[in-house]
Amino acid sequence: MSSELVTVYFDYLCPFSWRVAELLDMVSVPLNLQCEWKHFSLYQSNSKDNSWQIWNEKIEDDSQNGSKGLLPFLASHAAKRQGETKFHAFRLALLRACHRDHLPFNKDTIWHVAEQVGLHMPTFASDLNDPECRTALAHEHMQAATLDVFGTPTLRFQEEHSEHIAYLRIREIPLHLEEAVELFQTYQKLLCRYPYLETIRRPRPRNN
Repeated sequence: MSSELVTVYFDYLCPFSWRVAELLDMVSVPLNLQCEWKHFSLYQSNSKDNSWQIWNEKIEDDSQNGSKGLLPFLASHAAKRQGETKFHAFRLALLRACHRDHLPFNKDTIWHVAEQVGLHMPTFASDLNDPECRTALAHEHMQAATLDVFGTPTLRFQEEHSEHIAYLRIREIPLHLEEAVELFQTYQKLLCRYPYLETIRRPRPRNN
């Protein structure tokens, strides 16, 4: 039985990307999903300056958000060069470090996570500074923009005769596998069975 491909557009700075990453980590094996993770910069998407491009920015040493998410993006591409298994381990560990453990997206955190998941550090350091990683980020972001992605995480299901794509935001991570599987299957069913369904959104305080 072939696995189902799900493309996930995400931003390391986004806490909802972390929660959906945890959800997919729970359900990927039981649901036989193949998740393809693509980078999408919220700073770039929300910029009102049409000439500004995050992939051309300088990363400031004292930046707590990795200069608007650029550092974790580049580190992610560098990790990916060491294989999909290392990439997925690095991605999830970095999201957890920053959104669960509240560490900053700075070089110390990046280096700690890279060592924790067993990356070859001299290769990682070299690849992190390779301009091709910036080119890869630009390509992935612009690919998402052609699909009208506006927020993260956005999931894209590619079925035999059609495609379905939608933003997914969850406030909490399911505590149990059964609940996680049911949540994901219900979301996918709503998205794929009812293509005319555009928005379901709960009221929430204005400052949230």
